[in-house]
Amino acid sequence: MKTDPQIIHRFLSETRTCAMQMMENATYIKKELPSLTMPDALRAQITATCDGLIGTKFDLISATFDILELMDSSPDNASLGRRMESIRGMIDEEKMAFHACVLSATDAIKTGDADALVSLLLTESGLNILTSAPKFPEVEAFAEEATEEEPDAEPEPEIEEEDDNENDEENDGCYAFHTEDCYPVGILIEAVAGISDRQELTPETRDELRLFLFAMERLPLITPGVRMTLALRIDQGGESDWREIRIEDGEFSLGQGSWIDGDADTENVFEVSESYRDGDAFSATGFAESFTECAEDVCRDVVIQDYSDEPFTRWDLPLGKTLWGKLPCSFL
Repeated sequence: MKTDPQIIHRFLSETRTCAMQMMENATYIKKELPSLTMPDALRAQITATCDGLIGTKFDLISATFDILELMDSSPDNASLGRRMESIRGMIDEEKMAFHACVLSATDAIKTGDADALVSLLLTESGLNILTSAPKFPEVEAFAEEATEEEPDAEPEPEIEEEDDNENDEENDGCYAFHTEDCYPVGILIEAVAGISDRQELTPETRDELRLFLFAMERLPLITPGVRMTLALRIDQGGESDWREIRIEDGEFSLGQGSWIDGDADTENVFEVSESYRDGDAFSATGFAESFTECAEDVCRDVVIQDYSDEPFTRWDLPLGKTLWGKLPCSFL
């Protein structure tokens, strides 16, 4: 099977665009840092990450030229696939480093050690980079070709099917998240962890929060058996307002609503299952920031509904943090 060169050229063009976004946004962040208040350690972390983005920009451009030369001299599909995978690896590494900065900034903002604008600066710049990241459907096709053309390969359909089943059992399925969704999910994880520190919580509620946080940390993997809803609710003068995260075997959703003068106004901000994704990272990030504010409001009640399988004993399920970089990266 021969891959259309136009597909590869489009991939290379998108890679160069992403490289330029890395440099431009990293340069912009470094320019704005002196005007913002934050701990020295956070400033150093952000600066180092920006330097890494700028350096990776040059590595990505160099890699695209290498692929072009390979296409002209010896257009071997397996080699092209490996080189494209190396580009994926470089971009994924920078995504994770940038995400770590966002989480560190969120912690510093919560303790009052950093300006709230730090989070806005990082989130907007990060999304600019993520939206420009190249798509990688071709890499999987190359990997399949390499397996088929490997001379020493002895395909055993039955064994291969068993391996696939074992992987399915280990991963337990994956929600149809996009890579950029790791930003709002990370913010929500921090918020839920903060809720667990409330002194007024009962031991039962703490156990439920522990399970809920476990399922959150495993995203984008599905946690079998967990069916829970976590809401932060406030009721005053016959009016109500709430923010809600819902996790089920096949669905993850973010919603909010209010009850005023007998009228209910509800909104499903973001929803994802194994087969579809409804919403975008911008809306999810806005919800996550609002949820964080609600989590810090001690007047809001923590309401958990738990319909999980009992007893829930699968705490040894593998975490899925490393899968974020392997997901598609585009906005609806």
